[in-house]
Formats: sequence, C-alpha cells, structure tokens
Amino acid sequence: MKGLGVLWLVVFISLAGFGITTIPFPIVAEQMGASDFWKTFGGSGVFSLFQLLSTPVWGRCSDAYGRKPILVLSLLGTVFAFVWLAYADTLTSLLLSRAFGGIMSGNLAAAFAYATDVTTEENRAKGLGIVASAFGIGFALGPPIGGFLGTVDGVASMHWPALASAALALIALVGCALFLPESLPPASRKPFGAAKPTAVETAVDASSAGAATTARPSRSALTALRSNPVLIGLVASSVMVAVAAGAMQSVYQFWGRDLFQFTLRDVGLQFMAFALLSAVGQAGLTGPLTRRFGERRVAVASIIGVTVGLLLFATAATPGMAWLAICIFGFANGMFLPAVSSLISFEAAADERGAIMGLFNASSSAGRIVGPALSGPIYFKFGPAAPFLLSAVLTVGGALLMARRARR
Repeated sequence: MKGLGVLWLVVFISLAGFGITTIPFPIVAEQMGASDFWKTFGGSGVFSLFQLLSTPVWGRCSDAYGRKPILVLSLLGTVFAFVWLAYADTLTSLLLSRAFGGIMSGNLAAAFAYATDVTTEENRAKGLGIVASAFGIGFALGPPIGGFLGTVDGVASMHWPALASAALALIALVGCALFLPESLPPASRKPFGAAKPTAVETAVDASSAGAATTARPSRSALTALRSNPVLIGLVASSVMVAVAAGAMQSVYQFWGRDLFQFTLRDVGLQFMAFALLSAVGQAGLTGPLTRRFGERRVAVASIIGVTVGLLLFATAATPGMAWLAICIFGFANGMFLPAVSSLISFEAAADERGAIMGLFNASSSAGRIVGPALSGPIYFKFGPAAPFLLSAVLTVGGALLMARRARR
C-alpha cells in the first residue's frame, strides 16, 4: 500500500481546511441577509453541487493522465478558493467562492482511485478505510478551530477561518507535489479518444500475459452503472445516507443554537466528536468487521446506526441527548463510506475504476446537495425535528435497498 501515508496526509490537511470553514458559514450567511434556503444550501449545498459537476471529470482525467497531476492541480485551485472566501464581503461573492471550492474538491475521485491502485482486493476495504479516516480526523480538528477563529472578533466571520484553511491547503499542495508517487503507470492509463485495440493487438497482449483474454470496448461510467444492477443499488443507498448527513451538518448550527443555546465553539467541539468517532469506525473497525461479516452486512448495519442517530436528533430534549445523537450518527456514518466504496470497487473493471469512483463520489455529492436544500426551509417552517425525521425515512429506504441487494 505504498503511497497511502502521503495520500492520507494530503486528504487530512485538505479536509481540516474544509472543516474550519464549515462551522461559521451558515451564521455568516444569515448575517448577510440570506433566506432560509440559502442559510443551509449556500455553504455545503453550493459546494457539493459544483463538486457533483466536477468529480466525474476529475476522476476521468485521473484515468487518462495519472492521479498525481490531478491532485496537484486541484489543490492549487483550493488554495485560491479559500483566499477568495476570506475576503468575500457580499453574499454573492461568498457563494461564488464556495462554488469554485466545490469544483476543486472533485479531486476526491482521484484520491480514492489512488487508494484502489495501491491495494489488493484482500486489503482494499482496510486501505479505503485508512484513507477515509483522513476525512474524519481532518474534520475533527477543523471545526473546533473554525468555531474559535470564526468568533475571534466577537461576531461570526469567515476571514480568519478561510485564511487558515488556505494555509493548510498550501501545505497539502507542497506535500503532494514533492512526496506523493504516481500510482497509475502509463500502460494502465485510458487516454481520451484512444482507439480501441484491434483483435491482433488484443491477442498479442493476451499471449504476452500468458492467458487468453477478450477485448472489452471502452465504456462510460454511466453505461457501466446502467449495466450493473448491484452498482445501481449501492449508489442509490449512498445517496440516501448522504442526504441525511448533508441535512444534519447544514442545519445543526441553528438547531443547537435554538434548542440548547450552543455557541459556534460548542458546535465545533461536537463536530470534532462526530468526526473522531467516524475515524475510529473507518480506520479501526471497518477492516476487521468486513473480514468477519463482509462489506454488505457492515454497510447495512451502518445505515441502521445512522437512522437511530437521526431519530435521537429529532427527539432530543437535553444537551446530553444531543451529544449521544452526534456520537451514534458519526460512528455509523463513518463506517458506511469505506464499506460501500469497497463494494463499488469490486464491481468496477480496473480501467473504469477511476470513472466509477468519480460517479460514486458524485452521487454522494448529489445527496449533500439535496440535504442542505431541504433542511433549511423544512427546519424554519416545520420545526427543529422535521429535517431529521425526513432523513430517517430516507435512510430506512437505503437500508432496505442494501439488504435486498445482499440477499440477491
């Protein structure tokens, strides 16, 4: 699993920067006069929308040009996006900076494809869990910093959190450029517009490999998805979990403030606990549990845990219940990602894996668009429990769909 250590550090630093800016953003948008919709959608929703549009492109480019150049280029753009965010003084500028940051964050497809390049089938779930833990740990350290820096001047502000995030992204850029080896050799790349191999070329390749093989025409990620019902089920389940996570993370600042008078610093500490438990599930338990029970059972159990956490949010009456909900939701949500990522990687052919993983990450981004889009209007119109109850219904559907695929 050569290169995973450096990749982990790159992803960790990138996600720490994102976590720093997540905490103050909804409150800053509210101060700028945002509507109920833009209060929650303007930060994570806009970011995820443009991540959705760019992720398949970054993934496909990583199949064509290699993983490292894509990671370096996108990290350079991330630095600029955070600097722009730091000096945004209008709601429009604030939203545009988040849109550009979302485009640059599509590099997650290349990051996960890199992890599958350097792992075998036997340790892929463990490798993906290790890389995914960088999300949890990076997001664990980011929110408390964001909660502190976001109120350092006495009012919620994006200035210092965004500048700190830009500095971290710059460190990630340097680390990637200098220390991350390329994982996809030129012979395994899939250039844009490459001609299909002839029958003679295919026979020669098979002979040199010592085994007979049949040429498979190049397919788009969508074509590969449509031809595989298992992939469809996996992607649909991941969308439902992503909707729930997006709704919770985008509305939590208002929910905690209105019910329990949580400050941004309180929210930052709670998001830190959420992320740390996600990392424990991803890196510490995903590998052993998938070896014992299989990826599908772990994924189903994780969705059930997410649903329990959402129901606790909906019925919380004390700060202690809020903490319990955060812990259960974070642990279960963290274990789901590497388990379902491993399942999807098994279903994808080697030369399509980058594009398929890009499509999978894009589907998760779609969920993180729908969640924030719904959570704000539903919260402010129907009350604090409403977004969590709706999300729980969706995750129950995801669990049923995943269980149905498991039986097949």
